[in-house]
Amino acid sequence: MKDNDAVLTCKGLFKNFGSKTVLAGLDLAAAEGEVIGILGRNGSGKSTLFKVILDLIAPDAGSVSALGLSPDGSGRLRGLIGYVPEKPAFHGFMTVADALAFRASFFPGWDKDKAARLCKTLELDPNAKAGDLSKGNTAKLAWICAAAFNPQLLLLDEPTSGLDYLVRDHLLNGLISEMADGGRTILISNHRMGEMGGLLDRVCVLKDGRISADHRADFIKTETFKVSAREEARPAEEEGVRLIGRAGSVTELAVFGREKLEALKNSGKLKGAEIETLELDAAFKALLGE
Repeated sequence: MKDNDAVLTCKGLFKNFGSKTVLAGLDLAAAEGEVIGILGRNGSGKSTLFKVILDLIAPDAGSVSALGLSPDGSGRLRGLIGYVPEKPAFHGFMTVADALAFRASFFPGWDKDKAARLCKTLELDPNAKAGDLSKGNTAKLAWICAAAFNPQLLLLDEPTSGLDYLVRDHLLNGLISEMADGGRTILISNHRMGEMGGLLDRVCVLKDGRISADHRADFIKTETFKVSAREEARPAEEEGVRLIGRAGSVTELAVFGREKLEALKNSGKLKGAEIETLELDAAFKALLGE
């Protein structure tokens, strides 16, 4: 992808908090209309990455370009990006309607009718006090704030946290799909990444402060294999091969890519092994080395 084709480009991002290095030379690019899952363990830097892109915190080194702008501390970039934080918070004394009106003052493209429609769709009472909202309803309000001004770039940090199954399904299959179909670029960090499988174009693994793996989503869905082999016959872990479990004398491996699988077969290392496509959630865990 050429830089001028990208809606978002991060180059060589470093960020330290005291002696702890959170981002360590991270590179990432996202094209118009791409939906990218950011996969990483807790504390891997996903929220920090989003806050750097939003110009909420400054990197120690590296650069960001988003929607043709670079973070400069002015807040201009923040006003163009839809953001659902992992732990959204609102002024407790405000009603939902007050909170939406307050947010509208910061976003010139705010669509009042859309905000009202989303409240109705998500069954969120405009007269309810923000301080009295459940975790799930607070998450709904955060989503409405992120979507109501029709941003071209959205950063969703655990956007379904606290939502019940029906609302999660509505968000995933309805609202997020609608935004993606509209040509918007979306970065999603979610601990239930498996439920995002039908929405994602790419999956990027954030590990040790860098993007350690970058795969097309259809590759993860169709070319990740579970191999069950006898301990004495199993291949050693190497690039594209991850140990995922043991049961007695049988070892279970994740093998990424049909070419890698065929190479192992041809080497004779999978003699007598059982091979099947790995379930999506298990494939994501294997990518993380869990």
